[in-house]
Amino acid sequence: MSWLEYGLRGGILTTHYPHGDDRMPDAYRGEIEFVESAHQAAAGERIVADVCLSHAIADEGGSARVDSLRCFRCGECTRVAPERFLNRNHFEVARVAESPASVLRALRKRLRSLGRSIHLRHVDAGSDGSEEQELNAIFNPFYDANRLGVFLTASPRHADMLVVTGAVTKPMLEPLQRTFAAMPSPKVVIALGTTACSGGIFRDRPEIVGPVDAVLPVDVWIPGAPPSPLSILHGIWVALGHTLAHGEVGA
Repeated sequence: MSWLEYGLRGGILTTHYPHGDDRMPDAYRGEIEFVESAHQAAAGERIVADVCLSHAIADEGGSARVDSLRCFRCGECTRVAPERFLNRNHFEVARVAESPASVLRALRKRLRSLGRSIHLRHVDAGSDGSEEQELNAIFNPFYDANRLGVFLTASPRHADMLVVTGAVTKPMLEPLQRTFAAMPSPKVVIALGTTACSGGIFRDRPEIVGPVDAVLPVDVWIPGAPPSPLSILHGIWVALGHTLAHGEVGA
């Protein structure tokens, strides 16, 4: 009875996202944003680029560009040059391929016949395990992806979406390709985490084939090291072609 009373006092704690707003703590590192300034020398960007372990900062002649798919949010650039680089704590960081429209239309048609449920098949192609923890978290009572009709499946033959974590290692190349081949069409591929999106700091290692899009056609990239559960929900939602009030679906 004490647990029942505790639940009644607490009320519904499950997030309303993506049907409602939610936010991350102020200290959360979502994306690094470069701040333009005409009063700073190009040498400043070169110095900051040198401290980036993932080589995500490109010096462009007095300006800079941060590759969000390579950045793993260590925050070193914001420490070295806080006047030029800002940490944005938003979590809607998914990037969508330029032309997934035909795949998404076919997927939505298929979902209508399946009762609007989505089944994910997850493959760890060579991650450090952090992305798996966040992916598992979307099924806990707070995020409750099941309320959105999102479920995990052990069989690729039942899967609508393939979620790949980690840069693709050579031993996992064939299992990953076989999993993709076994999925029914239409199929959507999500690269989850910075290493899956770009290879991250491991991209030039001899044991690595490359990021996921070097092996399979990727429809949605969800960068982060690791991305938060809300970022994962956002990525799945935009993979279904939804436009949120918080941001437009697009590359």
